[in-house]
Amino acid sequence: MFGVLLVICLLTGINYQNSLIYLFTFIMGTVFFGTIMQTFQNLANLRLTVIDVGQAEAGQPVPVTIRVVALDGSQRPAVSLSFPDQPPVTFSVEGHQGDPVVLALPTRKRGLVNCGDIRIASVFPFGLIRTWSFLRPSRQGVATPRPIPAPATHLAASHDSDQEQGRRFVRGADDTTLRGYREGDSLQRVQWKRYARTGQMVVADWEEPAGDPSWVSWADYPGVDPEMRLSYMADRVEHLCKSELPFGLELPGQTLQPDYSPGHRGRCLRALGTYGHNREAPLNG
Repeated sequence: MFGVLLVICLLTGINYQNSLIYLFTFIMGTVFFGTIMQTFQNLANLRLTVIDVGQAEAGQPVPVTIRVVALDGSQRPAVSLSFPDQPPVTFSVEGHQGDPVVLALPTRKRGLVNCGDIRIASVFPFGLIRTWSFLRPSRQGVATPRPIPAPATHLAASHDSDQEQGRRFVRGADDTTLRGYREGDSLQRVQWKRYARTGQMVVADWEEPAGDPSWVSWADYPGVDPEMRLSYMADRVEHLCKSELPFGLELPGQTLQPDYSPGHRGRCLRALGTYGHNREAPLNG
C-alpha cells in the first residue's frame, strides 16, 4: 500500500509538474528504503537463550523463559517473541543486560511438550517493514496430569493411610529446634514473630517423623485407565503436599523416595507427567 501511494504521488507530480509533490515522493521513497536497513539492524546480532522450560497442569500454559541480549551492547526497541497462533510479547533489549522474557506455551494433554518454533520479529521504527527469524529450541516442557479425586473406594483407603501417618507425624515441642532459613524451606515454618522482632529469618526444625511414610503407588488403582490413574495419583500428591506429610512415589520402573520438601512435589508431578514418554513403560497393569 505504501508503494502504491508513492506511485500515485509520482504520477500526480508528473501530471501536474509540481515540485512539492516530487519532493514528497522522493523523501518518502528514501525513508522507505532506509527503513529496510534500520528494521534489519534491530534484529541483527541478537543472541537468544532458552533459560528454562517449566511444567504446568495439562491444559494450562507451560512457561518458557528466554533471555535476549544484543552482542554489540546497543539498545533494540520493539522486539517481539511469539509462538505460532499466539499473541506476541513485545519488549526492548537493553544491550547486554536483557531481562528474561516469559512466553506461555499452550498444552492440551499430559506428557512432554515440544517448544516448536519461536518467532522473533520487529517492525521498528515506522511499521513499514517487518523482519523476523525463528528459534527452534530442543528443550521440552512437561504437562502434568490434571488432579482428579479418586472414587470413594480408593479415597477411603488413602485417607485412612494419611490419617495414620498424620498421627505418627505429630511434632512434640521437645523435638523442635530453630535454625536459619534455607532456600526451599516451607514458609509455614518461618517464625514470623521472631523475624519481626529481630530481623533474622529462622524456621522451626524437628526430627524426622517416626513410622512408615505414605506412598502414592501405581498399584493402588488396579483396573483403572492409565491416564485416569495418573490423575488420581496427582491429586493424592497435592493432598499430601498440603498436609506436609512425607510420601514416596511408585511408578512401574521408577521410584521416588519419601520426602516432604517443596521440591519433592515438582519432582513427583514431573514423573507423573513424563510417565510413558521418556522411556519404555507399561501403560496397563
